[in-house]
Amino acid sequence: MLLSAMLFLVGIFFLVRGGDIFVDSSVKLSRYLGLSQVLVGATIVSMATTLPELIVSSTAAIHGETTMSVGNAIGSIICNTGFVLAISSILGNIVIKDEHFKLKSITLISYIIILITCSIDGIIKEFEAIILLGLMLFYLYNNVKSIADGTKIKMISKNTNKNSIDMRKIIIIFILGLILIMVGSNLVVHNGVKIAEYLKVPTAVISLTIIAMGTSLPELVTVITSLLKGNEEIGLGNIIGANILNISLVIGTSGMFSDLIIIPQNLTLDLPVSLLLCILLVVPSLFIKRVSKLQGYILLSIYISYITYIVQIV
Repeated sequence: MLLSAMLFLVGIFFLVRGGDIFVDSSVKLSRYLGLSQVLVGATIVSMATTLPELIVSSTAAIHGETTMSVGNAIGSIICNTGFVLAISSILGNIVIKDEHFKLKSITLISYIIILITCSIDGIIKEFEAIILLGLMLFYLYNNVKSIADGTKIKMISKNTNKNSIDMRKIIIIFILGLILIMVGSNLVVHNGVKIAEYLKVPTAVISLTIIAMGTSLPELVTVITSLLKGNEEIGLGNIIGANILNISLVIGTSGMFSDLIIIPQNLTLDLPVSLLLCILLVVPSLFIKRVSKLQGYILLSIYISYITYIVQIV
């Protein structure tokens, strides 16, 4: 028990330190390439922080636990939006200055609707998984195109040996921050489960709280660190990008290993809640150009109500 507690604290330290390094290098990367913070958050950062969901869901699908694959992905969207971003908007001031936000928001809502459409018959088959992966490629293509358009002028003036060295250092630090976040996340989840079991917390509660939150810890740490450093748009872009990738990359990849079973709860509760949370996030923000504290309180209230209901019906 003592060892688990110590490793849990080490994991927290790795997460905080890794998030600090990760955000710093992301900001430097965006400035070096002349890119917007929302764009960097929605591409590079979100791809990196979605790795835990991808690993968990794919492994579950390989072992035939497909309801876990789907639940992990949808649950992460709900946690990212209803908890991570809600807390951030309550604690900070997320102002939207970037034109990419509108496109990313429309993409997110559209992808959730497509996922619901694919799920109506109670199963996501291989060809539907291929469609979802195609949507991921389309999303990444548009982002890469935006990056290319944004770096054409910059690359002309930055084609020097010194800047090449600077770029390598930024990338190395970026990877180091990611490694710390991933290791910290694993330590927190693994030892958090052990602590919960020692305290005789029901397994169902462990799965719905510690493990579900565990795969979203990289997003949580990245968003809060971004907030503390005054780079709120990277955190916002990260959440939107991570949600898009949970739908397209995580579920799409999992569906390539095995047909994914969609249980009734996914259709009647989980997917509608994820859609509602994302609509409440993006629609008002498109008009007021920020994520208000009121939005944060509403999102958090829905999340708490959802978790409370889930725990009661288990």
